[in-house]
Amino acid sequence: MTSKLFRHTKHCPSTGDAIPFFHDGTYHIFSLTPPQGTTVYPDRLRTSWCHTISKDLLHWEELPVAIHPGTNDDADSSGVWTGSVVFGNGMFHAFYTGYNIKAKYQQTICHAYSKDSITWEKDKKNPILLPNEDLFEALDWRDPYVFYNDEENAYWMILSARLKGNAITRRGCVVLYTSPDLDKWTYSRVLYYPGNTNCPECPEMYKIGSNWYLSYSRFSEYVNTIYRVSSSPFGPWRTPKSDGIGGRRFYAAKSMANDEGRRIYFAWAHDRGDDCDQGEWYWGGKFCVPHEVVQNSKGELDVKMPPEIRSLYPKKIDWQYMQSQGNGTNFGNRSIDISSLGTCSYGFFTGIPESYLFSCRCRAHEIYNNFGILLKSDRDASTCLQLEFDYSMQRVSLLNLPMPVDPFWQQSCQAIPKPKMPGPDGFRVCEKSFAFDVNSWIKICLLVEKDTIDIFIDEKIAFSYRLYEKPEYELGFIAEDCNVEFCDISFAV
Repeated sequence: MTSKLFRHTKHCPSTGDAIPFFHDGTYHIFSLTPPQGTTVYPDRLRTSWCHTISKDLLHWEELPVAIHPGTNDDADSSGVWTGSVVFGNGMFHAFYTGYNIKAKYQQTICHAYSKDSITWEKDKKNPILLPNEDLFEALDWRDPYVFYNDEENAYWMILSARLKGNAITRRGCVVLYTSPDLDKWTYSRVLYYPGNTNCPECPEMYKIGSNWYLSYSRFSEYVNTIYRVSSSPFGPWRTPKSDGIGGRRFYAAKSMANDEGRRIYFAWAHDRGDDCDQGEWYWGGKFCVPHEVVQNSKGELDVKMPPEIRSLYPKKIDWQYMQSQGNGTNFGNRSIDISSLGTCSYGFFTGIPESYLFSCRCRAHEIYNNFGILLKSDRDASTCLQLEFDYSMQRVSLLNLPMPVDPFWQQSCQAIPKPKMPGPDGFRVCEKSFAFDVNSWIKICLLVEKDTIDIFIDEKIAFSYRLYEKPEYELGFIAEDCNVEFCDISFAV
């Protein structure tokens, strides 16, 4: 079967960590597939490796499941977890985390190999690496990422671990092993210890120009994928100004570089219990739009939507805009001005389907507060997702409204909507510093597919999130104490 925009497939109604791999003109995505109908640990994490391929990043063909969990005392009997794929010595090699909930070492590093990337055989020596208990905790030992380091003339494997003896919530580290042949592995060192996270999941590293980049995900801080940069593969790893590959819930992102050198990340946004905005966040979910990263003049990474994605939405649709509060003026079918000095003005587009591609440019002529876009909103703009550009703070945020209030106010006052209770996300789902001036143009592109939202701003930063409940309006504009022009407005399906 084929599908657009690797979201869900026949074998993957929900899916998890991506293992991207590019070889001989073909994009491969291996991903962790939980058993159907499972929602929580440990059943949800008895995952297999699903396998899907594409020639163009747009149309994906599902192949047979690549690697299944083992049985009985096998190192991977409770799940085949995250890893990586590399081609070497004339074979495809998969290095992955074997999970056995009953074993002394529950998480170990395993190996499988293939002649064609489709049919895989597990290494009889599995597990090939056990936790080094002299230095690291036994429980967290996972997510091997393997690549050939030309500068060191060796294969490198980095993996997630927890360093013994440090503050219990700050032990997460990235460990380095090396090999001359993908068979014999030798411990090298702790490659990265930030001292601020529980366990840096799904690490990977690569080089662009003269810089090395190390990316990883944090479940204990903001549930997102971040990166660090260094002039050496051994560090020190420094924090860039905007360190996210995506926003919160763009999780376990891993990347591949194609033969043109373009580097593209794949990640998933979590499912929620009962498919509603009050439900518990689950492990695994739905794949987001791929994020392409490009090195900028400062040596940091800008994030944009791959241009190929636009071709999946060839049909422009007409729109009508309705000003709900304050002053808004239409200029033809491409521009809207909102005048809102000293107050708040907002309005909505009508007749917009639940899946669409939207783009526009905007600029504030006078600004004292903020402006932005309303997504999946009620008619009062009180229950919605708000993309907010804050001039005084020089930031852009994704707000999940309404903001919770103290119980006293909830009980004693009128017109207090029930908050969505987003759990650890809070009402300010994610935020990034974003420098902009009065009269400077900002480009916004967002793709909504029912409950999944991917937002790209100025081809520099990106946010992803999920909202399940059916709105009154899919999209609108808002301005608070400012005058804003929105132009080049386009909806496509």
